[in-house]
Amino acid sequence: MSQTVVIIGGDAAGMSAASKIKREMKDANVIVLERGEHISWSACGMPYWIGGVIESDERLMVLTPEIARKKRGIDVRMHYEATAIHPESKTVSVANLDTGESMELAYDKLVITTGASPLKPPISGLDLPGVFTLRSLADSQRIYAYMINRRPQSAVVIGGGYIGIEMAEALRDREMEVHMVEMLPQLMPNFDLDMVGEITEHVQEKGVQLHLNTRVEGIAKDSEDHKGKLLVATSAGDTLAVDMVIVSTGVKPNAELARDAGLKIGKTRAIWVDDHMRTSDPDIYAAGDCVEHYHIALGENAWIPLAPSANKGGRIVGENISGGDTAFPGILGTAVVKVFDYTVSTTGLTEAQAKASGKFGENGEDVGAVIITASDRAGYWPGMAKIKVKMVFRKSDGKVLGAQLVGKAGVNKRIDIVATAISAGMTVADIGMLDLSYAPPYSPVYDPVQVAANVAIKQVGG
Repeated sequence: MSQTVVIIGGDAAGMSAASKIKREMKDANVIVLERGEHISWSACGMPYWIGGVIESDERLMVLTPEIARKKRGIDVRMHYEATAIHPESKTVSVANLDTGESMELAYDKLVITTGASPLKPPISGLDLPGVFTLRSLADSQRIYAYMINRRPQSAVVIGGGYIGIEMAEALRDREMEVHMVEMLPQLMPNFDLDMVGEITEHVQEKGVQLHLNTRVEGIAKDSEDHKGKLLVATSAGDTLAVDMVIVSTGVKPNAELARDAGLKIGKTRAIWVDDHMRTSDPDIYAAGDCVEHYHIALGENAWIPLAPSANKGGRIVGENISGGDTAFPGILGTAVVKVFDYTVSTTGLTEAQAKASGKFGENGEDVGAVIITASDRAGYWPGMAKIKVKMVFRKSDGKVLGAQLVGKAGVNKRIDIVATAISAGMTVADIGMLDLSYAPPYSPVYDPVQVAANVAIKQVGG
């Protein structure tokens, strides 16, 4: 008898799970409920489409409902929203958003992939025309349409994290005047302060007007401007008159359905899952940006919503529902971001995070950190550029806890060396002795990551 698997959410994790189940159990009845306009899109590519680097939003659509139905045999139901989960009867209450019809769907296995939603700060005027958040493909289409139809010349970006910086660059690529307002004293709050100075200067050199340590107090429509300017009031006493506003102040996990169904919620307020992606109900799985994962360097669960863990988590759900026995090993929050001409990357714990965790001495006294600057290739090679590397480690034994890299070339894959090392439980001494590739056009004899590791060794063991 075939199983019925209901999946709530049709983006990366949901469609990865659905596709894997149909490959392994061809007779399974797999139903995907998606309340939005699209499935399986590249959220990370949206700022680059808005900025004109990607020529069409169609390039961001990894899978359409039609292809999922015809080629993969998945019953994709668009504009269907799950409103409640009933574990005791193994049913889901569903609303058809087009017709208003309600129904109950029975399941053998249920998968929750409800993702995350933008955080909306307590600012008046967020509902005004010209004020946008960017989370879904539909959000990016609304922003793009506004820019094409209204031809805005200026914008405020609220928030200096990944999406905020990418959107600032996209708007500058459109030759717009851009203000960025960040409530903290630094850009990119998930980096250590001593690693973002160069980036901050570069962003300003590219024409972004930064307002750090500043809050947006409210947004209002300029009643005297017939072109519809927005007036953005800040805590510094400024009023910025602009044509549009992008709110990029973070996201929160969509865990309400799971919570209301009595499933375990973790301390991060995301859905708790075990290493097989099972929730506290053995017939209900969860994956993607709505769940927390074990953090390898921290040694406890953390919530870091990133695409790789969503895709892998969905695939593991599919494998295990299909009879497999696959464990998710954990996350490190490894990320890389383009910042105009620079690339910045991080993995594991920052120095500040490690010290604040209480895991490495009561006051973080067992946390070591070094910063070095080295060449990305042989010093005599034309086009050689500098890379800044920060290595974070445990001083008692040299175990690697994290790293951050900043540079104009060669940054993206070097962070993967450290991510691999942390996953393998390696020490800075181990990294220093890795047999990495060398040729003058690509790397110096001692790779910058190894230079940092060799400097760090001096602090190990007292």
